[in-house]
Amino acid sequence: MPEPKGKTEVMEITEEKLEGMMKDSAQKALEAVIPELKNELKNELKEKIQIETDEVKKEESIQEVKDFLIALEKGDKSFLEKFEAKAVDSTSSSFGYTIPTELASRILEEKDKIPKMRKNAFVFQHAGPFQLPKEGTGVTSYWVGENTLITASEPTIDKEDLADYYLATRVLMPRQLLRTSAYNVTEFIARLCSRSLIGTEETAFTAGDGSSKPLGLRQTVGITDVPQVGTDLAYDDLINLIYSIAEQYRDNCIFILSTAAIKLLMKLKDNNGLPIFDPSNKRLMGYPYFESVDIPSNLGVGTDETEIHFFDPFYYWIKDSENMFMEVDKIISYLQTELVIAEATDGAYILPEAAAKLSAVK
Repeated sequence: MPEPKGKTEVMEITEEKLEGMMKDSAQKALEAVIPELKNELKNELKEKIQIETDEVKKEESIQEVKDFLIALEKGDKSFLEKFEAKAVDSTSSSFGYTIPTELASRILEEKDKIPKMRKNAFVFQHAGPFQLPKEGTGVTSYWVGENTLITASEPTIDKEDLADYYLATRVLMPRQLLRTSAYNVTEFIARLCSRSLIGTEETAFTAGDGSSKPLGLRQTVGITDVPQVGTDLAYDDLINLIYSIAEQYRDNCIFILSTAAIKLLMKLKDNNGLPIFDPSNKRLMGYPYFESVDIPSNLGVGTDETEIHFFDPFYYWIKDSENMFMEVDKIISYLQTELVIAEATDGAYILPEAAAKLSAVK
């Protein structure tokens, strides 16, 4: 009788054969992943070594800060030779030293947490006086007929001068603190200095009169003044403020305003009695806003008015002239060491037409 078509031949597999096949398959799979595993292990080891190296370097840097402070206190000139000397007073023998990188970095790190003007402004490095050319009187075009004299334009160039103004902060450090851990010394000085420098800088960049300090935004001549229309602040006042600035400057604008102005804005309601603005998103009319203690809220006849500033912060230029340096003096009678940390900077708003202010706000 013929065998049925399509019959499949069954191959007998012994336990020994099956074991051999599994070994071969496992060996091939292992050979495929071994290079990848080696690379992963190598990368992990590299990362671990790098982290450990960075930690050692950081500890060494922090220890260097402590050694630097102790050397300053003791007047150890041999140790201080590796730090560049900076004359603090050219009429005397008073000298300071550039601050170790770790301490300067910690102060700058703390400073960056709070500021509004510096964080949003255009900041650049330049030693010595700096003259920024800017357009004065522009060129005007006219429609003219035949045989008509074309009115001549006489363009002029103005300039904005930025100088080197020294900003200094003074820290009284207990002698005992020098005997504590290097990390604590660095933290102590960084926090005290950053608080002082932030407050002083922000006040100058916002409201400085330009006399031995930066010229602040509020003191800039030529900024558009938009008075509040009614007795009370209204939504329409913000519309008037925003559109008082030319279109090309509005995209990057921000608001800077006092606490009093923020409270007034957050109390504005629509026709249904609902708040117009949401305080959680930190934006007004789509633009970021920043609260500033340097915008007064006691202006006007009744000392109950404030201002709202709307401007493109790119045009506030900050020139940092000299990196931080330090001088030390002993106050033996109080068992303290006095540290003076200073840097040179200046700032000014260079394009008044890119800024406007809502005044008489209440």
